[in-house]
Amino acid sequence: MLALLQSHLKENTIAFCSIFIAAYVMTLFGTYEIEIGHYIYLPLGAKIIMYLLYGFSILPGILIACVVSGIILFNSWNDHLLIGTLGACAGAFAPIIAMTSMRLFKVCDFSKLKGIDFRNVLILILLSSIISAVLKFFVYMQSVTINLDAIDFITHYITGDLFGGLVVIYFVLKVLVPIIVKISQSKLA
Repeated sequence: MLALLQSHLKENTIAFCSIFIAAYVMTLFGTYEIEIGHYIYLPLGAKIIMYLLYGFSILPGILIACVVSGIILFNSWNDHLLIGTLGACAGAFAPIIAMTSMRLFKVCDFSKLKGIDFRNVLILILLSSIISAVLKFFVYMQSVTINLDAIDFITHYITGDLFGGLVVIYFVLKVLVPIIVKISQSKLA
């Protein structure tokens, strides 16, 4: 039981660090504004990678990372703490909803990593982007101080999520995985 708890804590810590680092790197390429998001929203790609690797049990780590990132890196979503926190939660649930939908419609069962091809990951990024944008739109519409145009908001958020998801997935597959493989092969030799 203790080993399971330690493993769960380790996975959630890795997820937290991944999301926070992705959010930090994103801030190096511009500011995040609640009305338009960011044009390269890297945390979505990090969330997808983490859910693919560890499953849905890392949701607590992802939720905490989203909230902490919003408070520290995004200035409490420009003083919209409650709405920003709810939006962050919506963004954390979007990949889960997309993965569950894809499993339900028999597009892909993400519980078996061997059966996943890149096309499935692209569909997952697109579906997660759409779900996240729509959920965040409905959350942010609850604020009377945020002036949103539906079309601009949703298209900006989908675009940022798509580009960010693609950048992270590409970086992991083309940069991190070869480095990890090279390190593990050198240790075996």
